[in-house]
Amino acid sequence: MRSEARYLTVLALAALLGAGQALAGTVMVSADITASETWTSNNEYVLTQVVYVSNGATLTIEPGTVVRGEPESSPGANDPGTLVVARGSKIRALGTAAQPIVFTDLFDDNVRGNPGTFPYDTLDGALSLTAQWGGVILLGRGYVANNTLSGPLSSREVQIEGLTPAGGLGFYGNGGDDDDDSGTMTYVSIRYGGFNLSANNEINGLTLGGVGRQTDLDFIEVFQNKDDAFEFFGGTVSAKHLIAAVGGDDGIDYDEGWRGKLQFVFLMQGTPGADKSDKGGEHDGGNNPDGSLPLTIPTFYNVTYLGLGQKSYTDKARNTALHFRDNAGGRYYNSFFADFGGAPLCIEGGSLPGGSSTAANSSGERSVTPYTVDGFHPGPASAFQLELEDNAFWCFGNGGTVPAGDASAAGCDSGKNHHDNGALTNAALDNAYLGCATALPIRALSRIPSGASATPDPIGLVDPRPAAGGPLEATNRAAPADGFFSPAPYKGAFSPADNWAAGWSTLARTGYMGTCAGGSAASVPNEVPGLSAGGPFGNDPSRLTWLAPAGADGTEMYDLLRSDSPDFTGSICVETDDGMDTSATDADMPGLNQIYFYLVRAGNPCGEGSLGSGTDGVIRQGAGCP
Repeated sequence: MRSEARYLTVLALAALLGAGQALAGTVMVSADITASETWTSNNEYVLTQVVYVSNGATLTIEPGTVVRGEPESSPGANDPGTLVVARGSKIRALGTAAQPIVFTDLFDDNVRGNPGTFPYDTLDGALSLTAQWGGVILLGRGYVANNTLSGPLSSREVQIEGLTPAGGLGFYGNGGDDDDDSGTMTYVSIRYGGFNLSANNEINGLTLGGVGRQTDLDFIEVFQNKDDAFEFFGGTVSAKHLIAAVGGDDGIDYDEGWRGKLQFVFLMQGTPGADKSDKGGEHDGGNNPDGSLPLTIPTFYNVTYLGLGQKSYTDKARNTALHFRDNAGGRYYNSFFADFGGAPLCIEGGSLPGGSSTAANSSGERSVTPYTVDGFHPGPASAFQLELEDNAFWCFGNGGTVPAGDASAAGCDSGKNHHDNGALTNAALDNAYLGCATALPIRALSRIPSGASATPDPIGLVDPRPAAGGPLEATNRAAPADGFFSPAPYKGAFSPADNWAAGWSTLARTGYMGTCAGGSAASVPNEVPGLSAGGPFGNDPSRLTWLAPAGADGTEMYDLLRSDSPDFTGSICVETDDGMDTSATDADMPGLNQIYFYLVRAGNPCGEGSLGSGTDGVIRQGAGCP
């Protein structure tokens, strides 16, 4: 007896939000949140000062909600609108691609379906905006490498930077719980924030202190923050799909024993307000002293870091892509670094004069010490605790040399003997340096003249997907199958087929992502609902139908894909349609004990779309029909 043919219908992405919703009102938030509550999208919420979520409460924020922060009430008050989730409490910021959650200043009207007005509607206007309010801070009970030279100490706790102490609410650590859970944040845009309490004591866009690995962070943007975009202090939290855009300091900053994982990170430097971005990644180890444990060794796959360019601006040489110091390790794979004014990386060793480049408790030592799996450092093991393999570097101000010795003239810190780990000279590591005269490895990157010789030219348009036929389209390394990393057989943060930053991010909404050849804004359509087999009368198993996404999401065509597996890594094209027909026929029926999986991929005028997420929430990688 022939078995019944079985089908699985798979949803791709969701429709972009159309017209803005009518607001019920503005809610001023001045008191700490000590009992669980929900913020709804029909209101706007204004943080009038530093607000703590504490006492084990959970703050739930609905998709499409706008949260605003007030600036410091008066000079020296140190009270800008800031949201702090204290230890033991949680945030559930549940945005979607169609309805992201926005944290921003008091006047930003480029939210929901509204394109906004000047200066929030264009990149030229937005470049002037930063430090309008505080930021978002999550605190947990993970291990912190601070004053722990003798070994990890579960009771160690530290006051988070950027805040005036508030009765212990600003502490992180003290629990030794690397599985701590501070909640969920997905499709969240954090704009125009940052605040300097004092020198080296600032509120970042998203600050994470001692946050554990049960916290879920995915699709989060920090746009034009005064200080770092993201900073990790200890803990083990991991994240995917991060945008660190046009920050006033570093893009990704970590220290104090952070041991998490990042994948799909897009970092784009620039000049917000009177500032300019510093390092792409500033990576520090233990604190008080550097050898404090556990060792700071996170793992990165698929990042794209774009620097300040090659104009001869002030301190150009200090614009380094990666700076490892104070005993920091870190592992970068399948990544792309481009257009920085200085060196690809600095690896600090011992102090000069006389200190070895691989001195004890230095980043140089981390680059010659094997990474072994233990209770604090997850797998897989690797040759070294500081390691770069299967990456591409393009157009650096120093010609792609990893500095050694006293490298202060090369943009590295003074007083240190720097180490060259062979990242760009050891062919076995499979890193490639491409000079400025070689073809751009991504699809587009152009800059706007700043009009001042001392400042770099900011990026005016970017398409960060791999250029066709270029060195980023494929890699020799597979990401670990460890339950966190997604298959991504390319280098950099974006696949050739999918710009996951388009549509929902402020980068896209202010015009940084440009337009495609069809002249339409490069927003990617979202979910195709209602895919079913059987035709309109349910009697034709070869006929598949689906519903058009609601709203004006830019869809102009559909691809029907079929695969033998739900991850669609080996899909075939059943039909592509340049019109808006919402049905197709597959005459090839499944055989005995065979399963066919189907997916409908919507496309915009550029042919861009997405294969959506699996049931595990992992974004599928692959293309649509040719």
